[in-house]
Amino acid sequence: MKRCWILGTVLLVLNAPLQAQSLQQAAGGKQALEVLPRVSVTVLVENMAGGGPVLGEWGLSFLIETDGHQILLDTGGGRTLMGNVRALNVNLHKTEAIAISHGHGDHTGGLESALDTCGPVDLFVHPAAFDTRYWQDGTGVMAGRVPISRQQLLQRVRKLVETKEPTAIFKGMMVTGQIPRATDFEDTGVRGAFLDENLKTPDLILDDQAVFFRVPEGVVILLGCGHAGLVNTMRYVSELTGEPRIYAVMGGTHLISASPARMLKTIEALKKYDVQKIMLSHCTGVKAYAELAAAFPGRCSWPASGARIQFGGR
Repeated sequence: MKRCWILGTVLLVLNAPLQAQSLQQAAGGKQALEVLPRVSVTVLVENMAGGGPVLGEWGLSFLIETDGHQILLDTGGGRTLMGNVRALNVNLHKTEAIAISHGHGDHTGGLESALDTCGPVDLFVHPAAFDTRYWQDGTGVMAGRVPISRQQLLQRVRKLVETKEPTAIFKGMMVTGQIPRATDFEDTGVRGAFLDENLKTPDLILDDQAVFFRVPEGVVILLGCGHAGLVNTMRYVSELTGEPRIYAVMGGTHLISASPARMLKTIEALKKYDVQKIMLSHCTGVKAYAELAAAFPGRCSWPASGARIQFGGR
């Protein structure tokens, strides 16, 4: 018995460095993200409609499908999600998780309807998404918050996962959690937003996060609004995955009011990460999109409501 105890202790000691090394590798991201053979992204909500029976609204929602998994990223502003789901013949009952990119109403307005239809799901959201935000509205102050409180969500979802750190939705699909703000030329893209009713504490939208995964072509990033900055987001995902190249970025980037200097540095970063597919929409802004399309001929597109993008599976 004593021999067994000693042998077990020795094995545990010998195995501890291996376990620590494995955890460090996973934390570094360099071995944590397996290649998904195929991922499709359907745009359920976007500012513009791509034709047919779908409608557009100011907001964003993506349906992400892989072999055996279905995820909803954001839920739009709440006016067009369910109608577009029906028009596109999408089965939301198969959804196992919802990820919220940040707490603004144009990304969470359809959350209650989505939960009613999806049934019990895991919800991935940064805790700061539940903060009340304030804006100057004429002579008064307007407040905004996620339409369902954290306490109510705890009663309605299978699991509430608060994502301050990088978190796996399932094997091969991750959410960034809070993105470090490393650049000195990017801001949230939103002016006049505060965290207090006296409008003294600026809202840095720290809950902004992105979904990312790897397909045979490379790493793909899906953004809600990119309030942390497109460049900051690409830099962080590159660090997490250990990949110097980003194959594709898709979603909103809040470049709608970007300065010429910010646009120039954003273009430089897209070149640095050798991004092959630049699929930007929603809050990117038409002018910013036109500049990107001119800088990257043949690589840019604006996926509107109803569009379906296929990654992998070739």
